[in-house]
Amino acid sequence: MEVRIVACGIFQLELERVLEEIRTKCESDAELKVIYTAPALHVDYDKLKDAITEALNNNTTEEKVVLFYGSMCHPEMNEFIEEYNVVKLEPKNCIELILGKKRQNELEKSDKIFYITQGWLQNWREIFSQGQGWDEIDARQNFGFYDKILLLDTGVSEFNDEDILDFFEYTQVPIEIENVDLAVFKKSVVETLEKALGKKILTNIG
Repeated sequence: MEVRIVACGIFQLELERVLEEIRTKCESDAELKVIYTAPALHVDYDKLKDAITEALNNNTTEEKVVLFYGSMCHPEMNEFIEEYNVVKLEPKNCIELILGKKRQNELEKSDKIFYITQGWLQNWREIFSQGQGWDEIDARQNFGFYDKILLLDTGVSEFNDEDILDFFEYTQVPIEIENVDLAVFKKSVVETLEKALGKKILTNIG
């Protein structure tokens, strides 16, 4: 059986790491195929909708289809995917998917936080400068609401210190790094795939 995964490119590094482990330990003969959409599409809802529906339209009747997007990535997400027979992730966005809702709530008890991952750091110019059209003044006005920017280090690649410095200069908000393992992310991915297949694929998710 084939499983087509339509996923946001913002967490491609994390998903590839997890899928590599799943393929190694998988107790199913399902073939996992991934289509990544561009990581900065959420700044233009029309482009995001077009990219997702195009990917969904290309599936065959023999495939199970899984959508790795959160419900908050597009305000009409549930409506425009309703006609497709897809299984979707439960977390509302990529930050909750990687960090987990419990840890996110703990961090936000004392600070107003803007979260980014490696994918966000690599694509921040496409997201904010080009996508939102923000110059440095716009950025500092919009990011001025936050006490800090929290960069989630999932360990899938090395950070470019120059990118961190450039993003700080753009926002003028302190950037801190939080080490995050992929346990929460992996658990959500495995549970979603198992829901699509209707059976267990891993006996031990840890």
